[in-house]
Amino acid sequence: MKTSFERSEIFQASPEKILSLINNFELYKEFLPGCIESTRLPCDEDGLVKGRLVFSLMSKTYSFESINKTHGFEVNISQSQGPFKDFSAMWSLESIDSNTSKVKFLTKFQLPFFLKFFAKQSLIEKIGTKFMQAFEEQLNAKTL
Repeated sequence: MKTSFERSEIFQASPEKILSLINNFELYKEFLPGCIESTRLPCDEDGLVKGRLVFSLMSKTYSFESINKTHGFEVNISQSQGPFKDFSAMWSLESIDSNTSKVKFLTKFQLPFFLKFFAKQSLIEKIGTKFMQAFEEQLNAKTL
């Protein structure tokens, strides 16, 4: 059974600036909770960005590699390697004005058996909300 997290927020940033942050894997370790390593991986295909994130959770490390496919103001993310049995996510951005965007984030995933015990929906909501806040704070803190 898949677990999901969905959130919509208003960010004080243009869609272009938000897209730049979403696809900047190198920066994730500086602001994303639990991320201890982040690297952009080589990719020759137009519209695709590959990356590797390493998270430290519950005294263990988990490596996650993904492919981001950008089309307009939408980024579809799929796991190429990692701890999930299945993982997909989508960022959808809508310009409200020159410096304000409506941001929608949706992820659906299936955890391996050993992690299902820890992943109550309330914890998923808490982690997802922290990740969204981290993106918003990073956008407000730096000019990308």
